[in-house]
Amino acid sequence: MHAIVNALKLARPLDDQILHKIKDEFFPRVREANAGFLGAKIVRVSELEVVLLAFYANREVLDEVSSKIAGPWFAENVRSYLAGPVTRSVGEVVVDVSY
Repeated sequence: MHAIVNALKLARPLDDQILHKIKDEFFPRVREANAGFLGAKIVRVSELEVVLLAFYANREVLDEVSSKIAGPWFAENVRSYLAGPVTRSVGEVVVDVSY
């Protein structure tokens, strides 16, 4: 399993409309396009910072979704909220604890 962690510094808070669009449009589109998408979380660190964590079966799936779906979708729908570049980290999940 691989994960991507994106830290987004915001120029303005993510409103309910964009959060619903991410949940109800973006993530279902990713899931329909690739069964290797395992899930995601968005964490509000502060009003002007969120962290997105997304989980994939392997690195190949992660890279494909990032380049073909996530990158273009976020550029079109989320870029206007950003205060600067997104900090992106990608790696293998070495411990997975779910209850």
